[in-house]
Amino acid sequence: MESAVRELAQCMAWIIAAALAASSAWAQPWQPVKPVEISIPTTPGGGIDRTGRTLQRIFQEAGLVKVPVTVVNRPGGGGVVSVNYLNQHPGDAHYIAINSPNLMANDLNGRGRYTDVTPLANLFSEYTVIAVRAESPIRSGQDFVERLRKDAGSLAVSTPTTLGSINHLSFALVAKSAGVDIRKLKAVVLGSGADGVTAVLGGHVDAHAGTPSSVVRMIEAGKMRVVGVLAPRRIGGPFANTPTWTEQGYPAVMDTWRGVIGPRGMTAEQIAFWDQVLAKAVATDIWKREVERNVWESNYLNSVQTKKLFETDYAEFKTLLTELGLVK
Repeated sequence: MESAVRELAQCMAWIIAAALAASSAWAQPWQPVKPVEISIPTTPGGGIDRTGRTLQRIFQEAGLVKVPVTVVNRPGGGGVVSVNYLNQHPGDAHYIAINSPNLMANDLNGRGRYTDVTPLANLFSEYTVIAVRAESPIRSGQDFVERLRKDAGSLAVSTPTTLGSINHLSFALVAKSAGVDIRKLKAVVLGSGADGVTAVLGGHVDAHAGTPSSVVRMIEAGKMRVVGVLAPRRIGGPFANTPTWTEQGYPAVMDTWRGVIGPRGMTAEQIAFWDQVLAKAVATDIWKREVERNVWESNYLNSVQTKKLFETDYAEFKTLLTELGLVK
């Protein structure tokens, strides 16, 4: 009898110990236990690629992520390929991706739902520019608009990375403000902002609609010229003397932001981990130097705020894409 009681007591002690251990493990904040992968939805060299590689560097050098971090480019479909890959790992926060407003455009075009990913952060904003090569006869925003007014399809404009992308919408918004039929515009889809710049310099397209960071090196080298910025006010750096489209009489403002998303099905603990890591990342000196160097506009939003941004932009893009004939 005494032996049976002792065995029962030992059994109960083991059960309690196991329960306490399980409870303690459950209470621990989530953190990566295997390598983290950052997916880039464009080819190497553009602003989105630069964003992912800067975060990788910060995660490792600042010790914000204790496991190895890799960056993999998965271009295609204006970001669709990257998102599809992300969602092959539902609920796995070791997989994250850099994203842009193309997420909403793809949803509106029937290429995926923006609600099928987990918003983690908005990092910064860039106001789109329209740039030409230095030798171009298009010397100003007025020259650009007049060409379009005479023949809406006369200018081939690089608009990475898909029809309906933020770059395409920016081109269309400038044309619309000038009274041009935006359904007749000649938008050329390329894999990244870097590809667009290469096409302009090679004379394959007449202009490039993209981010300031995609053209800033060529502007500094005197190889390209920006004829207008889709900003509410002039931006700094080498663009300080470049007028906005609104200044030139064509009200057009378009913000192309860069953010981070995770796969669908992430837990609150996983989201909380990335919330605190990304907030710390944008506070580092490395990040601040990149913001200045690339003429980015600091605009950090956490996961909850980013979700609201998605909802607002979705509604705005739907209107313009409908006018372009890309959404019914």
